[in-house]
Amino acid sequence: MTKQISNKGTVLALLVISISFVQTVMAECDDKRKPGVDWSGCNKMHKLLDDQDFTGSRFDGANLSTSNLEESIFTRASLVKTDLTRSSLNKARFSQSDLSKSVGYRASFEKTRFVNSKLTKSEYSRASFKQASFENIDWAKAELGRADFTDASLKEVNFEFSNMARATFKGAKLHGVYFTGAYTYQTHFEDTDLTGVSQLTQAQLDNACGDDDTKLPEGLVKPAKWPCEE
Repeated sequence: MTKQISNKGTVLALLVISISFVQTVMAECDDKRKPGVDWSGCNKMHKLLDDQDFTGSRFDGANLSTSNLEESIFTRASLVKTDLTRSSLNKARFSQSDLSKSVGYRASFEKTRFVNSKLTKSEYSRASFKQASFENIDWAKAELGRADFTDASLKEVNFEFSNMARATFKGAKLHGVYFTGAYTYQTHFEDTDLTGVSQLTQAQLDNACGDDDTKLPEGLVKPAKWPCEE
């Protein structure tokens, strides 16, 4: 009889602990938007989160897909493995932020600013970065197929071993941008000044697309025929 009471007491204690844990997690996901909020693992789909200050906040593993985060501030924010699929982050600001392994298929970052941040192993196929600015960014081993960097400004950006197939850099300003081992199949460099890039090989260039307004780094020559020409 004593043993049965002991076992029941143990089960009751575990149940109380479990309920307390669930309530704590729910409370974190229900926390109001503010600097330092921790929404790690939370579902925040279809939310209006624009023009907010998320300085020092955590969104690791959170689902922010199809949400409006325009003009919000993400200084020292952690968005590791965050889902930003089809979300709008136009004119947002990221500084000292970690977006490694995040996902943002067809997300929009137009006129967004990234400074001193990480996007390693992230996936942003078909995302729009038109007129966005990047400075001191580690974007190695990323999936950027068909991403649009039209008229963007990129300074000290590392695209080492990233897939940039069919990405567009038309009119972009590139200074200190590294393409070491990047996959550049039909990457669009029309009307692009490439004189400020590093580690771009002739083989990568021959796979890419350009036009008469494409300016090349010293030592590289334009292909006899660009792959994207009709």
